[in-house]
Amino acid sequence: MPQQGLVQQQIKSFLGVNLRKDRVDLADEELAKSVNADLHTSPGTIVLRKGRTKQFSTALSDLVIRRLGKVNAKRYQVAGTTVYRDQTSILTGLSSNLITTLLPFRPLNDTTLWVFIADDSLMRKDDGTSTRIWGIAAPTATPVASVTVGGGSLSAGAYLVKFTYVRKSGTSIAHESNPSPASSSVTAAANDRLSITGMTASSDAQVTHKRIYRTQAGGTSYLFDSEIADATTTATLSKADSALGSALETDNDVPPMASWAVAYQEHVFFCRDASNKHYLWYSKRFRPESVPAANFLEIGNPDDPLQCGVSTAGMLGVFSRQTKYRVLGNSVTGFVAQEGLSRRGTPAPNAAIGTEYGAIFVARDGVYLTNFAAPDTGFSWEILPLFFGETINGMDPINWTYAERMAAATYKNKYYLAYPSGSNTNPDKIAVYSHDTKKWYFFDHPMRSLFVEEDADDLVGGSTDGFVYILEDGSSDAGSGIALDCDTKDYFGESTDLRKLFRYFKVDTDADGDNLTANFYVDGTLKRTATISGNRTKVLNQLPEDAWGYQWRINFTYTGTKRPRIYGVSGVWLPMGGA
Repeated sequence: MPQQGLVQQQIKSFLGVNLRKDRVDLADEELAKSVNADLHTSPGTIVLRKGRTKQFSTALSDLVIRRLGKVNAKRYQVAGTTVYRDQTSILTGLSSNLITTLLPFRPLNDTTLWVFIADDSLMRKDDGTSTRIWGIAAPTATPVASVTVGGGSLSAGAYLVKFTYVRKSGTSIAHESNPSPASSSVTAAANDRLSITGMTASSDAQVTHKRIYRTQAGGTSYLFDSEIADATTTATLSKADSALGSALETDNDVPPMASWAVAYQEHVFFCRDASNKHYLWYSKRFRPESVPAANFLEIGNPDDPLQCGVSTAGMLGVFSRQTKYRVLGNSVTGFVAQEGLSRRGTPAPNAAIGTEYGAIFVARDGVYLTNFAAPDTGFSWEILPLFFGETINGMDPINWTYAERMAAATYKNKYYLAYPSGSNTNPDKIAVYSHDTKKWYFFDHPMRSLFVEEDADDLVGGSTDGFVYILEDGSSDAGSGIALDCDTKDYFGESTDLRKLFRYFKVDTDADGDNLTANFYVDGTLKRTATISGNRTKVLNQLPEDAWGYQWRINFTYTGTKRPRIYGVSGVWLPMGGA
C-alpha cells in the first residue's frame, strides 16, 4: 500500500471524563471512560492511581465500616452496630438504622476532649480510655429532710431540699444533672440544722459528686448549699440563708436520641430524632450535655424529615430530603431557620460535607455546592447520566436505594464521592473531581466511609471487608495489582464523513518497566491489540489491512503495581473519500 498521503492525528492533554455527550462529540482532552487513572497530579497525563494500604493488620469482626474518626490520637471505627477504638470494641447495641456520628468537643470547665457518639439507640461519649453516657440523668430518689435542733445558722421557717449529680474535672464542675424530686417540707427554728438522708449514689460511673440545694426559710427558689462525694448519702445543712450560692438549674436535660450531631457557635445541634423527625435540637453554649426541653426548632414537617446538618465557614445548614435550611442567630437572640433559595435536599446525609468552598452535597440531579442562601452551584454536569439511571460507556448508574450509604471527603483539592453502582448495596466506586482541572474521573475503591486524618495527611476509607485503608498510598491495593481501564473519545480527523484506511497507531507512553495493553478500535470494532512497553516509547503499531472506517479510538488496560503514564495517542490513516 503506498504511503504517500498518510494523515496523522495526534491527541494529548487528557483531563477527565465526560459521560454526557456521544463519544464523537467529546472534546479532544475528554475521555469516554477512566477507571483508576489519576488525572489530577499531572494534568494532561493518564497516570495509574496510587494504591491503598491497610491501616491495621487485622480485620474487624463487623465487616462494613460506616464511620471513621480520630481524636486524642485514637482512631475510631463504627462498624455494624458497634463502635471500636483502635480496633477494640468499646460500645455495642447501636441502632439498626446504621446512622451514627462522631463529634469531638471539649465542654466548658472540662480538661478532656471527648468524642461524642450520637446514635438512635445510644448517646455516649469517650475520652480515649473510658466510655460514658452523654449527659447525666437526674436522680430519681427523693431526699428526706429532718430538723436537728440547735448547732446551726438556719432562720425560722419551712425548708425544701433537692440534690443533683455532678461530674467534676479537677476542682471544676464539668457537668451537672437536673435535680431530684423535692423533699417534703420541714420547719426549723432559728439556729437549727437540717439532716438530709436518702440521697442514693448514682449508677453512672462518670458521676463524682452530689450538689445539695435548698430553699431559704419560707422560700420557693433553690440555692446551692453544699457538695458531697457521690458515695456519701447523708449530709447536714447549717448555713445561714445569706451564705447560699447560685440558683439551681432545672434545664440540664440529657440530649435526645438523635443520630446526627454537629457543632456550631459552640453549641451542639441534633437532628434525626426518630420521635421528632423535623426537630433540630441544640444544647447550651459550650455545654453539649445540657439540652433544655425548649431548645429546638421545628423545621418543615415530619413527612420531610431532617437528614443531616453541616457547619462550614461560619454557617450552619440542615438538609431534609426535599429541601435545605440555613440556621441564623446565636445564643443571645435565639436561633431561627430559613429555607434555602434553591429547594433541593439530599437523600445521602453521609455525603454532605463542609469544605472551604461551602457545603457540598448529593442530590438526585447531581452534586452541588451551597452556602444555604444563594442558589446551588452544580459541578457534576459531565457525569449526570449516572444520576439518571443510565449505564454509559460501561459505567453503571448510582443505586439510589442505598443512597444513605454514600460517603464523601475532600483531600488535596479533590472531592471524593463513594457511591454504590448498579446492583451493589454498598459503595464500590469513587467519583473524583479535581478542583484544579474541573474534571471527573473514577476509582474502584469499595469504601463505605471516608475520612481525612489531617495530622497524618492521610485520606482513609472504611471498607466492606473489615479493614480501614489509607488511600492514595503505595503501589498496590493491599498487595493486589491495580486495574486501569481508560477509553479515549472517538476521533475522526477533519470529517466524520471521510472514509479512511487506518494504517498505524502510536502511543506516547512510559510503561515504567511493565507492559501496557492498547486496544485500537475502528467504528467500534476492535482491530488490533498491542502490548506497549519501554520508557517513553513512540513505536508505530501497524494495523491489519481491513481497518477501514470513519473514526478511531484506543482503550488502555493494565493491571499491576507499576505507574505507567500515557501522554498522548496518534492515529495514522490514508484518506479514501466518501463511502
